[in-house]
Amino acid sequence: MNQEAQPDLAEGSARDETPVDRPERVLLGRLKQLGFALASLVALIILFSFLNPHFLTYVNWYHISQQGAIIMVLALGQSFIIATAGIDISQGSVLALASMIAAGSMVSFHLPPLLAVVAALLTGIVAGAANGAAVTRLRVPPFIATLGMLSVALGAALLLTDGSPIFGLPNSFLGVSQGRLLGFPHMAWIAALLALLAAFLMNKTRFGRYTLAVGSNAESARRAGIAVERHLMMIYILGGIASAVGGILYAGYTAAALPTAGQNDELFSIAAVVIGGGSLFGGVGTILGSVIGALLMTVLANGSQLAGISPFVEQVVLGLVVVAAVYVDNLRRSS
Repeated sequence: MNQEAQPDLAEGSARDETPVDRPERVLLGRLKQLGFALASLVALIILFSFLNPHFLTYVNWYHISQQGAIIMVLALGQSFIIATAGIDISQGSVLALASMIAAGSMVSFHLPPLLAVVAALLTGIVAGAANGAAVTRLRVPPFIATLGMLSVALGAALLLTDGSPIFGLPNSFLGVSQGRLLGFPHMAWIAALLALLAAFLMNKTRFGRYTLAVGSNAESARRAGIAVERHLMMIYILGGIASAVGGILYAGYTAAALPTAGQNDELFSIAAVVIGGGSLFGGVGTILGSVIGALLMTVLANGSQLAGISPFVEQVVLGLVVVAAVYVDNLRRSS
């Protein structure tokens, strides 16, 4: 038997003890969760349209598409990580650090925007590789590993400018987020293209199959011939790149880089993934569900602001949504 075919055969064994070997049940569960997420999104849209007539205007939905693009990109990276039964709570801080690196490269060192973007992406790769190494080499639980990165990245972002924001970004860079195509901002189109790429990776490639196999049963996947540690390293690097892209879009959207940007964005992305049908216990991943979940979380934040709800109340609601999403995940697994 050749080496290339072995992992594919073993994927089935990696899922022998999990619900993955029952595709009808899995498909039904995903459809139910997608239906729940869509119904919740429609309910929120109806509610906020009554609370504030401005909610349904083109201008507001233009802003929603901008705000949602960042959460969507983070949720795409989080989808792959959660599918392996991991988690990344450092996304917001890595986003801030990447945006500071990009802005500082252009403003302080006068680098062209393209090189600044490359520097930001490299920042995400390094952060993701550090998370992956902590999880695979040091055997640190993903929550603790990424909690450490949250503190490291936040501290580094603050140290770069002693806590001061960076302004004066060139217009050629701002066009990445603020330009528009067919009535929608460039950053929304970028997020949509990345979502299509992520869906292809998850559903149509060996990379996606290995991701779900590792999340279903890492030991069985290892016995099947899948290089689990190497795959997890690639997954966390992918997550770091997603955070860096979020930072690039954020800097272009706000025309500035803030060392405290991205606070709570990791909670939004985690909630988006779980609401969309992902499982914190691994083995399940749906990019479409994560996109719907990201849109739902963005509509919730935007509608709350338009309705005059206090941002402090919004924080409470965010926490409740995260807990409720995990509770629904538990119910889904036990059913």
